[in-house]
Amino acid sequence: MKIFLISRTTQQVITVDIQDQKATSFSNIRVEGLISPYYDAYFEKDGVLVPYILSKLNFIKFLLFTRYYQRYLVNGKTLRPSTTRSKQLSFVYLTSNGMNKSLYRKQMWGYFFGKLVNIFYPYNRPNLVFEKSSDRAQESGMVYFEFVTEKYPKEKNYFIIKKSATDLAKIKKYTNIVIHGSFKYFYLLIRSKMFISSETPVHAYFWRENMGLTANVVRTKPYVFLQHGVLGFKKLDNMFYGDRLTAPIRLITSSQFEQDIVTRNLGYDVKKVPITGLARWDLIDLKRERTNLRDKILLFYTWRPWLDDVDDETFATSEYLSSINKSIQLIKQMNLDKEIIVMMHPKMQASLSEKEISNIRLWTDSDGPLNELMSSVALLITDYSSLAWEAYYREIPVIFDMFDQQRYEKEVGSYIDLNHIPFGSKVVNKIRDNVQQIIAQDYQMTEEELQAKGTYFDFQDQNASQRIHDVIQNIDLRAINREKRRLIVRTAFRIIFKR
Repeated sequence: MKIFLISRTTQQVITVDIQDQKATSFSNIRVEGLISPYYDAYFEKDGVLVPYILSKLNFIKFLLFTRYYQRYLVNGKTLRPSTTRSKQLSFVYLTSNGMNKSLYRKQMWGYFFGKLVNIFYPYNRPNLVFEKSSDRAQESGMVYFEFVTEKYPKEKNYFIIKKSATDLAKIKKYTNIVIHGSFKYFYLLIRSKMFISSETPVHAYFWRENMGLTANVVRTKPYVFLQHGVLGFKKLDNMFYGDRLTAPIRLITSSQFEQDIVTRNLGYDVKKVPITGLARWDLIDLKRERTNLRDKILLFYTWRPWLDDVDDETFATSEYLSSINKSIQLIKQMNLDKEIIVMMHPKMQASLSEKEISNIRLWTDSDGPLNELMSSVALLITDYSSLAWEAYYREIPVIFDMFDQQRYEKEVGSYIDLNHIPFGSKVVNKIRDNVQQIIAQDYQMTEEELQAKGTYFDFQDQNASQRIHDVIQNIDLRAINREKRRLIVRTAFRIIFKR
């Protein structure tokens, strides 16, 4: 039988043959020319391509035992059959992200012992804390972990981090550090009662696997979302909607303004969106900030999802590349008495010539934490990044360079009116005009911006971690887990027994 694999992003079509409809046949198909990460399967019926729907048995196999059907390819990537919510056969073509047979054995034993201990000793379960890709210790996750470890040492909180992470050295002094990929790590994924992180649970289980026994536990684990910035300029993925299994049980906010965004747009009850401020702002002493030597101009542009799968030639002619490069060159030509720092996507950096990046400094994670850099920034130039809110909190002037606003609003979306930004200045003609205005203000925010600051930050102290801890201590996990089990059963029943 012939089936047609169609890329979700590029619409590439690949034709393959399958011998029968057994799950092993799908895992053993021979296919070449894959270029995209996700493909959906179709077959031809009466001259029309229709979705290939899996049998209930195959759907359950792929849902629970997806790793068993995965193939490791010679190019370092993996290919595995998967399924969509509608039970359509799909294929995932991605790197293994380091997962191998040895790690898989640890995963299975960790799952078994974690489940066993939870059954016979369901008490005193720990919390797991982590940050982006389990590769950092420099944001709200780390700040909260250090706070509870030092102030509440009897509480069980573990921090996940990769052995290769540069930030590992600065938190090695703590005993409750768990190396990502160890047996203890896999065990605690199951044993833990809750995740606490500035990222989603996928950053704890970063193995390119969205199905399987462990992955399904991780996806539905109760978690407190500490956030890594204030909401406003970018809409959240639908996994954050309040009625989803994947939604956090608490979503930390910084003000009534932000809480209203969440309750109005994402369907959360007010009690699930506590106003505490961000934990990592506990590191900011505003009185000292105002006296810092601010000798840098930072350009920080966010990536665009519509550029994820474009080839190098297409990217080279994109509005994104040309607009950002133009802004960089205009800033350089002004010969300012500040060091120009640029943070950008690796693909963007690789596309600029040595001449174009001369006399500027490209900042990467290896240069140090972003929060430390921000303490010496005199001016932030960005597009839609939540970093703008941190700049506002630190009282750093902000220029918004929204050169593709219409497309961004259509494909990503914003919770606030981008034509009426509550702070900062927006580029209308040339960025040079905005920079000159900031220079005229001696790199200071306007009096109006400073007076309005309290509207967007309910707290400007260094006690967010304590408030977050108080919130977490009052969570009724039993009630939450009962509700989650009910939703899991109802969702599984609907998916398996209804088409």
